[in-house]
Amino acid sequence: MAALAEPLTMTKAKHIYHADAYVLSANLEQPISDDVKRQAYVELHEDGHYRYEPAERFRRKGVISYQSGYTQVAGHRDAKPGHGFTTLATSVVEGLNVLDVVTADRVVGQISTTHPPYDPDNGLSDAVPSVTFLGTRFDNLRINGHKVEVERHLDILGPKPTNQKSYFDDFDDNDVDVLKRLAKQYDEIQHVVGLPAWAKESYKFDRAATQQQGKAACSLVSRVKGAPDISFGHVIDLPHFGKIFLGELIVNREKEKPSASKSEPPKPDKYTFHLTMIRLEMGCLAQGTATIVALDANGTGGKKP
Repeated sequence: MAALAEPLTMTKAKHIYHADAYVLSANLEQPISDDVKRQAYVELHEDGHYRYEPAERFRRKGVISYQSGYTQVAGHRDAKPGHGFTTLATSVVEGLNVLDVVTADRVVGQISTTHPPYDPDNGLSDAVPSVTFLGTRFDNLRINGHKVEVERHLDILGPKPTNQKSYFDDFDDNDVDVLKRLAKQYDEIQHVVGLPAWAKESYKFDRAATQQQGKAACSLVSRVKGAPDISFGHVIDLPHFGKIFLGELIVNREKEKPSASKSEPPKPDKYTFHLTMIRLEMGCLAQGTATIVALDANGTGGKKP
């Protein structure tokens, strides 16, 4: 049986891929001063394909270390008809140890997006990518020796919006309204007993500003159980150490400028998903910041030359 001809849209469409990942970066001030560049950094070529970078054993004195890890990025055409282009970004660190206070056997961050095919002749109104964080997790995360249970919310963005809407639009159905889920996450933090003043000020959700700016911040972690002292949502505020932020996700929508020629179809907006699995703001015991397991994924449509 002869194979079905590929739709014209897919034969003429070009996808510009983007993804990058790294396992660790840090700016240490005390007890040592050191600017740790992005370790095992890898970036995907705009044509896609696959890249992998191993993370060899790393140690900065007794302050921060890991045993191993890796990063990978990939971009390819989805084999299913009409499903467009898939991008994958992964970052993994194993044997993490920060001052014997924050330790983990394994931390995995993973983003996979699928963009619909862009019709370079007629444009494409539905250019919003679907996204999944399948595989993202913390294995045996311990804070000051206490094993903590991390309640993940990997579907915080839900399924891909329908009816040509984006993650930033209003929906009549509360179950599919992404911004209402984000607002609920912020509201739960605001109602934690003993919430520090800095957190009460930082975690306020402004729906109108989020829509206007095209930038939404949330977390793939709903709550942490078993952490010492106080935790709220995805944050642990540990005296004598500092602040620990887990599973931070930022979604950006960059609107494309109108085409110079009226005969050219509008280009699709660009969506970027940025995930940081552990972010540290240290003070007292040590001073400095660290980002552990970080990755980006996005992409946009174009036309083959």
